[in-house]
Amino acid sequence: MTPATAAMDGVRLLSHRPSVLYKVEHLATEPAAGDIAVEGLLLAGPGWDDRLRTLMRALSVSERACLFAIRLADEQSLPVPAETLLDRTRTDWFPEFLSHGRMRPHFQPIIDLHSGLAYGREALMRGMLGTVELRGGELLAAAEAHDALFSFDYRARTAALEVGLPLLPPGEILFVNVDPRASLDVDSSMRTTWPVVGRLGADPSRLCLELVKPERCLDRDLLHAITAEHRKRGALVALDDLSGGPDSLACLELIKPDIAKIDTALTAGIQHSVGRRSLVKALVECAHELGAKVVAEGVERVDEFRAMAELGVDLGQGFYFGQPTEKPMAVDTRLVRPSAY
Repeated sequence: MTPATAAMDGVRLLSHRPSVLYKVEHLATEPAAGDIAVEGLLLAGPGWDDRLRTLMRALSVSERACLFAIRLADEQSLPVPAETLLDRTRTDWFPEFLSHGRMRPHFQPIIDLHSGLAYGREALMRGMLGTVELRGGELLAAAEAHDALFSFDYRARTAALEVGLPLLPPGEILFVNVDPRASLDVDSSMRTTWPVVGRLGADPSRLCLELVKPERCLDRDLLHAITAEHRKRGALVALDDLSGGPDSLACLELIKPDIAKIDTALTAGIQHSVGRRSLVKALVECAHELGAKVVAEGVERVDEFRAMAELGVDLGQGFYFGQPTEKPMAVDTRLVRPSAY
């Protein structure tokens, strides 16, 4: 590496597959716009990350999985997947957010589809870094890229509990997300939840811990043990993103949640899909047999609400019923009356 290259920001690309290295070198040395310095498997100079993204798009999925990178500015670090390094570059604000940013939960109502009353509220995370607001999806993606799921999950849950429990309207349930991938063991999951509940003197039965994409947790015994321990303390358990896939159904049978939430992808435009209506009907019957209430997530239109109600879904969540707000807002029961549609 020449001194000129070393002075510039960029990456060294690595792979254990010679064919991938050959293809990458061929692609990288093609003429590129801008002042990109290319030396063998080095990419450096202004816009190196855009150049690398272009290169990655030319690779197959399996080839991308075999391509690793080291940032030239920190060649003492370990290689990471090139896609992960790009994600970290795109979210280079995240370490500062973890140190100085502020978690700001917003609360979206979950509505009983028969009475129109609020059954509970889900705490959806927002973040503030200075004057910039960050959405929950952005925060989670950044936490994954920076291997900081445990820290993010702990801080997000603490903020949801500390802010949400005192604001929760009487008789309602607070839904708080839990990422099973962030649980090191049963004790760590308990420590990041129950001290806050105890400090606030909250009723555990008004707390529902919502397992986010539990099928991504490969240790099913740990998942079952964590669920059982939270229930011993009096909390309800919800299963998020029920889709009908084999892993999703396996988690439904394993956990036997108190509440199962139908994936948003099944809700959107369901009134136009015979196949999805049949699938949702079967999922509702399965969940009810296991003793779970069913929530339709992502309800944005009256026809979606009506279709889900006809299929036996118990509860609904989405913009049709109310957007996430910093303080729980009153709900309009007229939204579920026949006159509403």
